[in-house]
Amino acid sequence: MRLRTNRLVFISLAVIAAVALFARSGISQDQSQAKPSAGLPDEKQMAEMMKAQAPGEQHASLKKLAGKFDCDITMKMTADAPEMRSKGKNVNEMIFGDRFMKSDFASDFMGKPFKGINYVGYDNLKKKWVSVWFDDMDTGIMTAEGSGDADGKSVTYTGEFPCPLDGGKMRAFRQVITVESDDKYTFEMYETPQGQGEFLSMKIVYTREK
Repeated sequence: MRLRTNRLVFISLAVIAAVALFARSGISQDQSQAKPSAGLPDEKQMAEMMKAQAPGEQHASLKKLAGKFDCDITMKMTADAPEMRSKGKNVNEMIFGDRFMKSDFASDFMGKPFKGINYVGYDNLKKKWVSVWFDDMDTGIMTAEGSGDADGKSVTYTGEFPCPLDGGKMRAFRQVITVESDDKYTFEMYETPQGQGEFLSMKIVYTREK
């Protein structure tokens, strides 16, 4: 009888302990749901973050260039090479809530069709223009960052890329975008081969289709 009584007491204590543990874990869970997890931003911080990353005047200036453009292209492979001229088409489209402009470019290069895509935007936090380019004649991606001039009509990007003419050695470049109007702008690409001076390797004049 005593053994049985002790056993019942032990079982009762175990049940009470389990109930208490369950209740405690439930309270703890409710408390964790009621309070924001450590490290996560609160509502005010979230609102400030969203405001800081919202499109601004720089993005509005990009939007003015949305549409279809005819391209007049002049390029040189090296500083002393003859100029090559061609025509092309370019379609600019604003994406991701007007945060970036996607440009679909098509032309001919040395008698063969050539296509490329450019993404341009303005990084509010860096306070820099950003650009990404890739095409169907290369396996790499060209990235660049730039700053706008005081007049707000031009942006100068800088960066570097592995040049196939130099066996993959890095080559510095400078790109200048100049906006004459909502219907016309120019792109100039300046390259600096290692050990040599800078030269204008490409110029494209974009004119809006009528």
